Amino acid sequence: MSHELYLLTAMVVLALAYVAPRLYRLRVLRGTMLVTCPENLKPAAVKINMWRATLAAILGRQQIELCNCSRWPENRDCPQDCICEVVEDPDSHRVWNIATHWFKGKECACCGKPITRLGHLDRRPALLDVQKKTVEWDKLPPEKLPETLWGAKPVCWNCHIAESFLREHPDLVTYRPWEKGGPLGEYQPHTPDGEETTKRHAA
Repeated sequence: MSHELYLLTAMVVLALAYVAPRLYRLRVLRGTMLVTCPENLKPAAVKINMWRATLAAILGRQQIELCNCSRWPENRDCPQDCICEVVEDPDSHRVWNIATHWFKGKECACCGKPITRLGHLDRRPALLDVQKKTVEWDKLPPEKLPETLWGAKPVCWNCHIAESFLREHPDLVTYRPWEKGGPLGEYQPHTPDGEETTKRHAA
């Protein structure tokens, strides 16, 4: 009985050794990818059917196909020629990597602080679009990201929250510009000339 157990264990180990490298190579195909649709030459957001790809890899075959596309269901019967873009260079087509590369080395357009590296659990930076509104890049439709990035500026999380609150609740915010004027060079609220004149007359 022990020999049978050893034989079964050896078979399992060999099977895992055969399948594991195939599954490891598939990991790079996870997530939303941006491709150039061969039909209209415009960005499209796609996802690889990881379930079928994994099952095929276990059976010793390669089967890469889409499970979702931003151009579906209208063009669901397309030949899926865009798959070759993802397979050849998955890292360059992953939406997360595209955003990370764009934000790298940039500073916030509002406060001037460096944009920190994107993290899955961090407060993520946002974008200041051409309409001067801040939007969270990961809330945009992925296929719209390249167009938005082209005319956008980076904004840190704190400034995005402040700008969003100011835009959504203008009646709750009093805008008071600050300028350096204190005895130690600190910032002080800027007082309009009219208020200064009124104060001097009152005195």
